[in-house]
Amino acid sequence: MRDLERTLVDTEDFLMRQLGSRAARQASARRLKRGAAEVLRRARRAGLIFVLLLLALVVWSIAVSPIGFVTWLFALLAVFLAAMVSMAFPTRAARAREAPTAEAVARIPLPALAGRCEQWLLDHCDELPRAALPAADLILARLQHLQPGLEGLPGDSPLHGEVRRLVGGHLPRLVDSYITLPPEARDARSDNSRRLTESLDVVAGELTRLCGEIDGCRSASFEIEHRFIESRYKEDDRLSRG
Repeated sequence: MRDLERTLVDTEDFLMRQLGSRAARQASARRLKRGAAEVLRRARRAGLIFVLLLLALVVWSIAVSPIGFVTWLFALLAVFLAAMVSMAFPTRAARAREAPTAEAVARIPLPALAGRCEQWLLDHCDELPRAALPAADLILARLQHLQPGLEGLPGDSPLHGEVRRLVGGHLPRLVDSYITLPPEARDARSDNSRRLTESLDVVAGELTRLCGEIDGCRSASFEIEHRFIESRYKEDDRLSRG
């Protein structure tokens, strides 16, 4: 009977992780989109390498020394292989998304930092206990919601520093410190898993608060511009009519 219960729990856990929440599915879709864009960038780079090497062969054949038919065949094969090998190396855009050092985090623009944190958390969801997945899903949703609002957030705003500390420091360190625990210490019913779940709930709540405050700042900014337009041009219109 206990084995049957364990099997049912494992099956439920598997289905939850495979189906995921709406936030996790959306984050996965964005990851696939970024992956497809990276493949396209690598293909463009490989094509450019092929064309440039081919042009170099043509210039060499015309200006320096003619290349025989057999040599051309081997040269074309070598050029093609060089272009294909280049597909295995990430582009600059992909390298920019790799886990940054603590020093580099301070230089990453906040919208990009939130996007990279979202990608990083999604990649580590399989290593989290099932009980922590709802909090992780909410964090993924909040990170997505944050990104547009962070575009215009002033660098001297207190919210700027709060988001950077939470997204670029506290959250990754929390999850990393849990993942490095021995497997037996990460059992789903362990105190460590319970504490991680509680901590992620706190992080999700804090991100919800930050989303609300940033949305409030955006609304206030819009209201200021609206009032300026109203006072500036409606007043001019009334004066011109008078």
